[in-house]
Parts: sequence; structure tokens; C-alpha cells
Amino acid sequence: METEVFIISTSLFTGGAERQAIWLANYLSQSSYKVNLLVLKKGDELSHLVDGKVKISRFQIYSADSQMIFKYIRLARLAIRTAFKINSMIKKSDKKNKVIISYMFHSYVFGYFTKIFNPKIKLIYSVRSDRLGRRTSRKSKTRHLIFKLISKKAYAILFNSTTGMDSFKNELNKNINSHFIPNGMNSIIKIYDDKIAQKIKNFIADSKLSYVVSARLDPLNNYSNLINALSRLNNDGSDFKCVIFGRGVEADKIQLQIEKLNLSDKILMMGNVKNASSYYHFFNLLIHPAFHAGFSNSISEAVQSDLNVVVGKIGDSEYLFENKSLVFKSLNSTGIYNGITAFNSLDLEERISIINNSKTNLYTLLDNKVTIKKWIDLIE
Repeated sequence: METEVFIISTSLFTGGAERQAIWLANYLSQSSYKVNLLVLKKGDELSHLVDGKVKISRFQIYSADSQMIFKYIRLARLAIRTAFKINSMIKKSDKKNKVIISYMFHSYVFGYFTKIFNPKIKLIYSVRSDRLGRRTSRKSKTRHLIFKLISKKAYAILFNSTTGMDSFKNELNKNINSHFIPNGMNSIIKIYDDKIAQKIKNFIADSKLSYVVSARLDPLNNYSNLINALSRLNNDGSDFKCVIFGRGVEADKIQLQIEKLNLSDKILMMGNVKNASSYYHFFNLLIHPAFHAGFSNSISEAVQSDLNVVVGKIGDSEYLFENKSLVFKSLNSTGIYNGITAFNSLDLEERISIINNSKTNLYTLLDNKVTIKKWIDLIE
């Protein structure tokens, strides 16, 4: 191959964009490309998923300083040094063609500056949502303005959902080369810890209904409304247990809300768990309460695991579900409560029928052979 690929990911923390960056790196490597995975921030939870042929370079852009001025000085210094290092790596490449693929906002910025110093590089932005924000429900006007400016240097902008592409159309220049390429489908890794499995089984015990949530503990994923919805179900006398997989800035806040509502015997926070989908077979339902997203990996993994899902109108995920009663009509606590209640009212035959239809729709949408061919066509 006369092409070398540099995939820039903000981190290797557990997250949808990170998982997709790894999926693409692995498939391109298996297709005989020389692939580099450039990781900007500190933290590593996913490197065990990366193909051995993919070269991982970590730049450790972070600061533990409590004083804001020193924190930003350190971050600026590390960012500048990282930009020079990436530029140097690309210049040392002996391949004729060089391609940068950036995932997430900070990666877009580094891709842009690298393109300035290496005009012949093919720069591709991969957008994984219908908006740019800081892991909250809000759209960041500043980030969207910056993205509009730096998108002028991009060879192409890819979206993993048609709704995301439609949302960005009015903000992008008319001559931008935009494409829809769906997510790669991550395989379910059936490796799990016996202690974690036993803890889940002991907590669920003989409850009639068992729910799971697998998402970062941050404002984007709408946990406050979810916990309030589960409180209403509890007040109804519903016999359920809910297990939450994830880590994040709102962990203490969510735990406090659970305790204040006397739900400690109903909701278990497991923290960060590797290969969370390996435990999906313990549950009846995946709840996905996020305010916005592209196409969710956790939903894809749930459907592959024969697990029903309730979800909001995010990205193209809702198109998997023909039974729209399981799509939240709103993302407040009432909307989430109504969606879960709609699932609870289904009999076993209806649940099986829904998951079978969802699985058919999933495999139609996410075909790895088709998806990787589209990526390679664009790269070449």
C-alpha cells in the first residue's frame, strides 16, 4: 500500500467515538494499510481492543494543576508540542499518500493544523453526533463556529447518521464534500469477570424486570431524569432492578440522588466495566436516555445480544425500532417513564418479535464489508 493512515482520537476512554476509531484502525490494518492511532489525552481503557499491527502514539495532554492559569499554560505547552510531534511523524512517513482521520472536536483542531503544514495530506473529519458540545445536552456555539472555519481544509466530512448530516448542512460551506457512512459493527466480546457477573446476579436476584444502562456518567446522558423515572416506577410498585455501567464526572451526584429517593435497593452503580455487553444476557432491557448522539454502539451491542432497548430520538438509532412506543416522545422523566412502562406492558412474544425486527434492521444498516469499502474508496 502506498497510503499511510493517521487516525487521531481524543482519548482511549470508553466511548462511542473511541470505539469507532479503533474499529476503523483495525479494519484498515487488516486491509494492509499502515495505520497509526494518535491519542491526545491521558487515559486508557480500550487499547486491549487495538490490533497489534496498529501503532499507538500517546501524547498525554492533561494538567492536574488546581490553579486555572497554570493549568491552561501547561495544556497550551503540551498542545503545541503535540502538534509539532504529529507534524514530524507525518513528514517522516515514506508513503506516497498520507491521510488524517480525526474523531471528536479536539482531534479536528489538531488535524486542521497538521493540514496547514502539510497541504498534500488528505484530511477527513468523522462526526459522531448531530451537534458539538462538552458532554452536555447543549450545543456549543463556539465549537460549531470553529468547526465551520476549520472544515474548509477538510477533504471530506463523514457522518454516522443521516440526522447528524442534516443537522450540520446549514452550518457547512456548500462546497464541502460530505458523506454518510454508518458505524462499523463491533463484535460482542464474550469475556467477563466472574466476580462482576456474580455481583450482578446477586443484585438482580429474582426480580421480574432487570434493566441496564451503559453510558458515561455525565450531563449528556440524562441520568437525573432517568433516576426520577425509575423512582416513579418504584412508587407504582414495579418489581425491577437496574444496573448502571459507566464512570464520569456525575458519579457522586447520581449516587446521592439514588440515596435521596431511597432507590439503593433498586439501582446498582457498577462503575467502569470492560466489555459491558458481555453481561447484557442478565437483563430484559437496555435504557438509553442520552439527550443526543450519533449511532450508539451500546444499542448495536444490545440488539446483537437479543436485548430490547428504549431510546430517545437520537441519531439514526430510533430507525431500528418499528415499535415507536419504545422511542421516548420526550427526554424528561415522564417521557422516559412512559417508554419503560410501554416495554413492561409487552408480553414475551411481543418482546421477541420486536428484538427480531430490530436485529434485521441492524444488520441491514451496519454491514462491515460495505462500510469498510466506503472508507477505503474515500481514503484512496
